[in-house]
Amino acid sequence: MADFIFVHGSWHWGGCFQKVANALAIRGHTVLLPDLATHGYDATPVGAVADMAQYTGSVRRLLATGKAPAIIVGHSMGGATCDYLGELMPERIRSLVYLAAFMCPSGACPDDYIFAETNRGVPLAELVSRDARGIHLALDDLRKLKSAFYADCSDHDVAIAARNIIPITPAAPNTTPSKITAERFGRVRRIYIECADDRAITLATQRKMQQDVPGAERVSMAASHSPFFSQPEQLADILHSIA
Repeated sequence: MADFIFVHGSWHWGGCFQKVANALAIRGHTVLLPDLATHGYDATPVGAVADMAQYTGSVRRLLATGKAPAIIVGHSMGGATCDYLGELMPERIRSLVYLAAFMCPSGACPDDYIFAETNRGVPLAELVSRDARGIHLALDDLRKLKSAFYADCSDHDVAIAARNIIPITPAAPNTTPSKITAERFGRVRRIYIECADDRAITLATQRKMQQDVPGAERVSMAASHSPFFSQPEQLADILHSIA
């Protein structure tokens, strides 16, 4: 059995993984669902996140105090946390799982892929804007939110998400260049779970990141961007097999 730490993406919260957490707990695993800085129940003020150390603090503390190395599952922008902690604390990490997540080579950042040719025209682009405090997500059109993040999810799950996502997320994970090395990050087992029908990070973009940071095992799901809502049992089966 394994200890799993799930890392949510931009605007989201740890509890978005609850369905998968329950399914893994039934299979005998320990599952932790922290909120990153400014998200969920974290009280950090919007615009106060200066760097990745502050942004990832909740996950870093769990890794440091755990009884055994953990499996980190990063979704979407949660991949930036996987990159950062994979380099910082490889001895505390059993595996890094990128779930339709940003996985950046040294010197690159998620924005390099968000604005790449392979990711042009995604529905998410209509909902996002930026200012000095961070990156805004328009929350007033459920139809557009569903198209961008939850295309194969139930209306019930979309409504839950809409009540819990925040309107502004810190810019640090988007713009901080990765500093991974072969000596540290490179010694950690990596698995990339593709979402083939993703409308936020296209499959072509996911494949480009796998090409740019070679060495990850590949698993594919016929899912949109949020299989933790739409296909929790299938996702739990994949993660159980990885453990």
